[in-house]
Amino acid sequence: MFLASTRHLRSIHLTRDGTHTPPWDLIRAFLALERHGSYEVAAELEGIDDSTLRRRIRLLEQQFGRTLFVRTDSGWRASADLHALVDAAQRMEEAARSFSQDHQIGAGVIRVSVMDVFAQRFSPVFTALSDKYPRLVFSITTEAHFVNLEQDQVDIAVRLARPDRTSNSLRVRKLGNVPIGAYASRGYLERVGANANNLGVEEHQLLVMNLQFFHQDHDFIYAHLDWSKFGLSGNIRIQADSFAPLALMCALGHGMALLPRFVAAEYPELVAHPSDTFVNTELWLVSRFDMHAAWQRDLADMLQVELARWAQ
Repeated sequence: MFLASTRHLRSIHLTRDGTHTPPWDLIRAFLALERHGSYEVAAELEGIDDSTLRRRIRLLEQQFGRTLFVRTDSGWRASADLHALVDAAQRMEEAARSFSQDHQIGAGVIRVSVMDVFAQRFSPVFTALSDKYPRLVFSITTEAHFVNLEQDQVDIAVRLARPDRTSNSLRVRKLGNVPIGAYASRGYLERVGANANNLGVEEHQLLVMNLQFFHQDHDFIYAHLDWSKFGLSGNIRIQADSFAPLALMCALGHGMALLPRFVAAEYPELVAHPSDTFVNTELWLVSRFDMHAAWQRDLADMLQVELARWAQ
């Protein structure tokens, strides 16, 4: 018994300031006996036998050089002058519990970068996650270019492109397809007519996305779309860095735009032209997290489910 006690005492940690910190199992034994007042009950609830609990209490008493518990009418209780020690042990227990759960429950500020039209449509996901994980705060930034997650201190990005080269610190997951079509307002089509030139390619006023940002390291299908895929051609009239103003100007009859179907569906004036030609682009989640925590898996799953509900 003495040899076992000596081995356990040797496991007590010596901190930099010279103080000794008992192992956590000894502190748990101390708390269990204080709470339940009985060696038998405390040992059962701790999942150990009675003799093990008694040995741990003795080891603590050897370290303190005194008796820690006194017998009262309600059972064993920590000595009256040790209330501060009881409080400290309870705080340690709470801290240990938080440490073991936070990686699943989640706590802190999560920085998310996403295009504005997707931020609007995914807002139910972020609010639902906030309800489920109240200790998480989602800080959403709308992007007109592809931020560098590592350099710009962004945690998660949702974008119409898959990084071609990712470091070991990034994880990617495809959320689904986003069909893109050529759209115009009915008024615009009636006004200009569908007059084809002698090559059979229609000439139009084009409303286009400004893609003059670095995206060569991404598989960005939208950036490679050619108007000729839709049998269209024309002159660029307006450029914008967001689908929202393009869709609005398109609905007002100022020209044609290549828009996601779910965006165009918000404007009754818009029609696909041609109506049977769409190109699937891809929506990706790019994360600095390993996607193992419960909230991270929920985020990816909920984004995927929400995307599937949109006009496809």
